[in-house]
Amino acid sequence: MAYVALYRAYRPKSFEEVSGQKVIIKTLQNALLHDKIAHAYLFSGPRGTGKTSIAKIFAKAVNCEHQPNSDPCNECAICKGIDKGDIPDVIEIDAASNNGVDEIRDLRDKVKYMPSVGKFKVYIIDEVHMLTPGAFNALLKTLEEPPKHVIFVLATTEVQKIPATILSRCQRFDFKNIETHDIVERLNIIAEKENIKISKEAIYAVAENAEGGLRDAISLLDQAISYASDMITEDDVHQVSGSVSKKALTKLLLSISNKEISAAMVTLRDLLAEGKEISRIVNDLILALRDILLEKSTKVEHPKYSELLSVFSFDRIYFYLEVLNQLQQDMKWTHQKRAYVELGLIKMMEHPTLKSIDYDALLMDLKNQVQELKENFKSAPRTIKEETGRKPLVTVKDVESILNHSDKDKKTKMLAGWEHLKNYPKPHLKMVAYLLSQGELEAVSDRMLLVYDDLSLCRQIMDPEAKKLVLELFNNKTQLIEDYVAIQKSDWLILKEVYLDQWKKGTKKPKLPAHDLKLYHEDRIEDSKEPEIISLAKEYFGNKVTIKE
Repeated sequence: MAYVALYRAYRPKSFEEVSGQKVIIKTLQNALLHDKIAHAYLFSGPRGTGKTSIAKIFAKAVNCEHQPNSDPCNECAICKGIDKGDIPDVIEIDAASNNGVDEIRDLRDKVKYMPSVGKFKVYIIDEVHMLTPGAFNALLKTLEEPPKHVIFVLATTEVQKIPATILSRCQRFDFKNIETHDIVERLNIIAEKENIKISKEAIYAVAENAEGGLRDAISLLDQAISYASDMITEDDVHQVSGSVSKKALTKLLLSISNKEISAAMVTLRDLLAEGKEISRIVNDLILALRDILLEKSTKVEHPKYSELLSVFSFDRIYFYLEVLNQLQQDMKWTHQKRAYVELGLIKMMEHPTLKSIDYDALLMDLKNQVQELKENFKSAPRTIKEETGRKPLVTVKDVESILNHSDKDKKTKMLAGWEHLKNYPKPHLKMVAYLLSQGELEAVSDRMLLVYDDLSLCRQIMDPEAKKLVLELFNNKTQLIEDYVAIQKSDWLILKEVYLDQWKKGTKKPKLPAHDLKLYHEDRIEDSKEPEIISLAKEYFGNKVTIKE
């Protein structure tokens, strides 16, 4: 016997076997039970959602020998005959190839004849929107007042092309895309009956690629069976469908997030080498970002992109989607699609808007940390746990002491000359003066509190040799300061928020909670450490090496 495609072999034969469309099925079943059958129905909706299948089931049900019933029995001679196509009372017409006035006039002449076996003659006109205006006019009168033994079921994927005069004479049912879990359920039934070895991830990938069309899903499963050697895997489905795997999408999105242009281009090149279409890559990127957005918003139990949820802020996702949506539009009018995609990916990594987005994300992260510090303030210890065994170079107590004994007049006096540090006249202090100018003076008591964007600058200015020069610079005429500390700006913003919160509540000497400032004595190169060049000289020349000051 010749092979029968799965979508034909598993076409539903009763309402119970139909996936999705529960509202439509319930309405039709109630009409059957209460004998309230209309003379014309219009089924509209996307392809592969069950329009023709439900029309055939309904045609069997109205003619079934065991009516009234909510389902065809599929056992009587009429039900079996309709399934085999032996009974002429159910007539299927393809309006795409029979769309002229003559064909509809022929139909109009034949509707007056009584059904040969069943109770009703059912005309199923598929793709009815393909009829010409003249054909619609020829159908109109018959549709308005058909014989009592005739039922019309019109099916279409483009309901907007149907004349209003036709629509008003039909009971309209709008079919929706079938939910992914319904498709997965149906595929599992087919796989079990056919003894198909397929992983759960692969079945889910088939269902997602079908985009709501069950027929497309079953056809893709059929294709994957032919492609795979034994067990059907998720990669097999992606190869057959041309879609991009979750692994590749994650890799590409991580490269974009980390602004690794070369890595992103390599991933794109590899996908194209596998035969993926450029437009499909862009489309799958959009769908992946949609999933990430939904997972961040709804906090699903088992997210697909769990490793990316903390990487992408909402604003960053919106920006990426904006770029990709515009890219889709631009690609419609060019033959240089690859160049457009490459430029689009670079835009997602290097556009100035990203700086603003990253800054906003940093502020939000800092606010969250501040809130956490406030909540844990009472129970938090006053010192950082020395898990690493390293002695802090700067502590929160240092910052707290400077803030609680700050001298605003001294700070104002020092800030007045801060801009001149960039062009300091004394040669031996020029470098350290410029390094000072890169920081922000936030508070002054007998010590200064300096804040830098970069942790490495904090370490440089806190170096003992640098500290000697800084104190010489500030104390050359009068004794302004005895010492200073430098911390990173992100840490300062957290501590400042906590400090001001206590100050506003009336605390005259606020206390700061424990916080790791990430500055330790071990982070500096000790002065006693032997220079690398001397070590190499000793290795080559042994004890002959002598060091002269």
